[in-house]
Amino acid sequence: MTPAKKHGVFEAPTKSAYSFERWQFDWERQYMEQLEEDADVFAWTKNHKIRIPYIDSRSRKREYRPDFLVKLETGKVELHEVKGGHLKDMPDTKRKLEAGGRWCAERGIEFVLVTKE
Repeated sequence: MTPAKKHGVFEAPTKSAYSFERWQFDWERQYMEQLEEDADVFAWTKNHKIRIPYIDSRSRKREYRPDFLVKLETGKVELHEVKGGHLKDMPDTKRKLEAGGRWCAERGIEFVLVTKE
């Protein structure tokens, strides 16, 4: 299954420091709405500069950009990745998620995979 719409702008988020946030897939837009409504979420953004290096299935050096940087009301910081369920078992997706998990563990940040069907 693929998301219904690609690319757009989420306007006037209340938990982002920015006046709008760009999304690439409808799943991300839907997740933005969830983050806005979640009482445990203090702040979130897609507009972060985090790049996580990984080696793809062809042994090329690549950079992975996680979807969301999220700060909870408790002060805890997390990286959230939104993936379609059909993509999570693909080799390069697995490599990105493994690299994201390692990167977060090294920094005391939780890595959260959000699967959309």
